[in-house]
Amino acid sequence: MSDQTWLLTGHLIGVILWMGSLFTVYWLLRFHTQAPAAAHDKLVLMERAMAMVMDLGATLAMGCGFAMAFMPGRMHPTGTIFGMPGAGWFHIKLTLVVLGILSVHGIVRGRVAKFSRGQTPTVPSWLWSVLLVAIVGIIVMVVRGPIMFAPK
Repeated sequence: MSDQTWLLTGHLIGVILWMGSLFTVYWLLRFHTQAPAAAHDKLVLMERAMAMVMDLGATLAMGCGFAMAFMPGRMHPTGTIFGMPGAGWFHIKLTLVVLGILSVHGIVRGRVAKFSRGQTPTVPSWLWSVLLVAIVGIIVMVVRGPIMFAPK
């Protein structure tokens, strides 16, 4: 297999780990606010463990994604994808990742830290909406983007 295939595989595995654990940590935090005091220590352990998986998945997804973006390959043989004609979909995808998913990741990580210190902050329900909108937008850009933004 080529380097590009390995990077794409690593990127997809990272995205699946990242999104799965981000969903899990978000809902654990939501349940934690309603849980009895006796369950708080166990919930903190679960939240911290899943947050570590979330961080590892994010690192793998972003590392492999950046490597693919900067490496000339079959999708963009002459240079990087950033300057390729018709790559507007890629810029929209990056914007959704940074503004949507990374912001939710940071907020969730901050809530995990507060729960670990014994505080019980609220977990905003709008985070779920932001996360879902960003993920749907990214899926649309990855699947339809190269077709919609193709130079004519």
